[in-house]
Amino acid sequence: SGSKSARCLSRAFAAVRSPARRCDRRLGRRNSSTAADVSMPTPPNAPPQTNPATKQKLPAFDYTALVASVCEINQIAVPTKVETAVQADAYTLVLGLRGLDGKTAVHVSWHPDAARVALGSPPPRVHKTENLSFGEQTNAVLRDLILTEASVPTAWERVAVFSFAERPGADPKYKLRVETQGRNSNAILTQCGAAADRGDRFNNAGDKIVACAYQVGDKQTSVRPLSPGFAYSPPPQAPGAVPTGCDVDEFRLLVTNAAATAGAKKHRKKSNDKEEKEPETENNPNPPVANGIVRAFRGVSPALARSLLDDARIAASIGIDDLDENAWQLIHDEFARWSKQTQAMVDAICKANESDSMDPSNASKQELGCILKHARWHTKEGQLMPHQRSGETRCDGNTISLADAAASSAAASQNGLVDEYAFARQMPLPPVGVVFASVYGEASDVDVFRREKDRLAQGTKTALKKTKQKTTAFEAQIADAADFEKTKIKADEIMAYLHAYEAGSASMTVYDFETGEPREIEIDPLIGPNQTAEKLYKKARKRKRTAAAVEPLLESARSELRYLEQVEFTLAELDGTNSDDVLALEEISLELVDAKLMKPAGKGAAAAIREETRVQKGGKKGKGKGAVTQQKNKNNKKRVAREAAMSNVRKYVAPSGKEVLVGRNSQGNEAISLQLGQDQDVWFHVRGAPGAHVILRQQPGELAAAGDVQFAANLAAYHSKLKTGGKVDVSFTSPKFVRKPTGARLGMVTMDKEQVMTGRPDDTQ
Repeated sequence: SGSKSARCLSRAFAAVRSPARRCDRRLGRRNSSTAADVSMPTPPNAPPQTNPATKQKLPAFDYTALVASVCEINQIAVPTKVETAVQADAYTLVLGLRGLDGKTAVHVSWHPDAARVALGSPPPRVHKTENLSFGEQTNAVLRDLILTEASVPTAWERVAVFSFAERPGADPKYKLRVETQGRNSNAILTQCGAAADRGDRFNNAGDKIVACAYQVGDKQTSVRPLSPGFAYSPPPQAPGAVPTGCDVDEFRLLVTNAAATAGAKKHRKKSNDKEEKEPETENNPNPPVANGIVRAFRGVSPALARSLLDDARIAASIGIDDLDENAWQLIHDEFARWSKQTQAMVDAICKANESDSMDPSNASKQELGCILKHARWHTKEGQLMPHQRSGETRCDGNTISLADAAASSAAASQNGLVDEYAFARQMPLPPVGVVFASVYGEASDVDVFRREKDRLAQGTKTALKKTKQKTTAFEAQIADAADFEKTKIKADEIMAYLHAYEAGSASMTVYDFETGEPREIEIDPLIGPNQTAEKLYKKARKRKRTAAAVEPLLESARSELRYLEQVEFTLAELDGTNSDDVLALEEISLELVDAKLMKPAGKGAAAAIREETRVQKGGKKGKGKGAVTQQKNKNNKKRVAREAAMSNVRKYVAPSGKEVLVGRNSQGNEAISLQLGQDQDVWFHVRGAPGAHVILRQQPGELAAAGDVQFAANLAAYHSKLKTGGKVDVSFTSPKFVRKPTGARLGMVTMDKEQVMTGRPDDTQ
C-alpha cells in the first residue's frame, strides 16, 4: 500500500514538469548553481523556466496579456463542450474542452504570483479522489455544457468571464469569472439569473455564487463577500485614467502629476515587538516616469511601462525632469500604439461574441486570428506587447516576435501525464497559450512541493513527539523499577524483626543489615507485618520483570527517535532547487507509510487503510474487498521503473578526482552504507547527530589522500544537522565495519572501529 501514498504528489509534479527536466533526470544531470533564474524572463533562445527556490516574483499577467489570451480562447475554444474540470493543485483549474476540430484546455490560475487564464496542455489525469474541492464543484456544474462566450466585460480591468450554456446560441446558465489581480486573484463560478440566498445587507443584484476558489465570508469583509450563496459583484475599479484618447500634452500632465504623487512614499516600520512606529515620508525630487505611467492610467503594469520606455529607446529608470519634448513625444507615440491595439483586441472580442460562432466563414473569428500578428514578447521584462514598434517592421533589441517566443517555449508547455495519443487529438496551442504555459507552467510545482513537504514534516513532527513521550515514559518506568532491590531488602528487614512488632501498630522498628542503624518502616495495621512484607516482595518481583521487559522497548523507542530525527533532517535539506528533490520527497513519503508512521494519501489510500484495519482485526491479508497487497505493488512495473529512476545519492568529486557519494535520504543512506560501499572505501558520518552517510570511493590497495578525506568529512559535516557549527566531529571507518542491527529502520546502522576527525562544513563549496 505504500506506493499509493505518493501518487497524488507524483501526478501533481508530473503535470507541471517539462520533458526537458525529465530528460535531464534520465541522463543523470544535476542543476548547477549558475542555472538561470527562472522567475525572471529569459533570452529568446531559452524558454522561461522556474526554479522552486527563487523568491523573486514572476512577470505579472497584466491586462494586455489577459485580453490577448481571451482573444485566443474566443477564436479557438468557442464553442466547445466541457468534458472535465480538474484541479490538481491548490491554485490551478483546468477545463478540458472538445470542439469540432479536436480537444483543447483552458488553464485558470489564481496563484498570487502567477495568476493567469490561457489555453494550455490537456488536463492532468487524476483520480476523482485527487480532484480538489473547487475542481469537483466546477466539474459537477459545467460538465457537458458548452462554452459559448469568452469576454472582458469591464474595460481596462483584469477580469475575464466565460459563459456556459446548454447549446450554442442559448442563454448562459453559468459563468466562470476569473480575476487575475495579483494576491487578490480569484475564480468564481456563478449561476445566471439565480437569486442570492445570503447577505441581505449586501447588494443582491448580481448572479448567485455557486463556488469560489478563494472564499471571503461576510465576517471578513463589509463590501464584497465571495462565498456560495452570495450575489456576485465585480471588484472595485482600479484608479487612473482610461489610456485611450489623450494627446501628448494631457499624457505628460497626467504622468507628471501621478509621478509626483508616487514620489512621496510612506513607509511603515515595525519594531521587534511589533509595535508600529510613526510613518516616515521619503520624497523623491525626480521620480521615475515609469511609476507615473503606472499610476496615471488603468491597465498599465510596471513591466509594460518599462517596455514602452524601452520601445521608445529611453532608459526605464529615467526621471520626469530628465525628459525633453522629443522624449515625451516618443513615449506618447508608443503608449498610443499600445492602447489603440489593446482596445482593438477588446472590440474584436465583443464583435466575435455578437456573431454566429457556428458559422465556418465567420469574419469576426478570422479577425481574432489576425489581431496578434504583430505581437511581440519583451524578453527582459517578460511582457507581451500587442503592437508593432513605431517606425519598424521587425523585432530587435529586447523583443522577439510572439511566434518566435512560442516556438522556443513549446517543449516546456507539454504535460507529462498525457500520452502521445491524447496530444495527437489536441488542437495546436496558439502563441499566447504556449508562452504563458512556459512562463507560469511550473509555478504550481513549488506549491505542490511545499505542501507535500509540510505534510511530511508535520507527520514526522507528530511521530517525533509521540516517540519522545514514549521514551520518557519508558525511562521513568525503568528508573522506578531500578530500586526493586531496595524494596526486597525492606521486606527482608520486616521479616527479620517480626518479633519487635506490636499488634495494631502502624510502624515497626528495624535495623539496617549493613550499618545496624535503627529506622522505622510503615506497616499496614489491618494486614500485619507478614502480609505487608509479602506485598513488598510482589512489588519487587514486578519491578524486576518490568525493568527486563521495558529495556528492549526503550532501546527500540530510542532507535525510532534517531530514525525520525534523521528523516526530519532529510526533509529540512530538501528545498526544491534540484529536480531530484521531488523524487526524494516521494521516497520519504513511501518510507513513512511503509514504516506505519503515516497513513497513505492519494488514490487508493482509503482502500489501503481499510485493508490494514481489517488485517489488524484478524482478517487474512489480501483476501478482503479492495485489498491492496505489497506483492501487487512489487509486481507493478510502473513502480519498479519509477523507483529505478529515482536518485537517492548525491555525487561529488574530491580534489584528486575520486568520487564521493552522499545519501540524499534514508534509502540513499542505506544504499551507500550496505550496498555501494566496498571494503577499500572510507565511510563517514557526523558524530552524535542526524546526517547523511558519505563514502569516499577508493581503488583496491589505494590509500586515501588527506585532502580527499578532509573533503569527504567536510561534506558529512555539511549534510548534517550540525552544519552551522564551524568545527564538527566526524566518525569514519571502512564500510566493512558498518552493519544494520536486526529490526532497525531504513538507513539506521552501527559501526565498529570508529575513528574521529574534524569536519569543517563552512569549507564545503
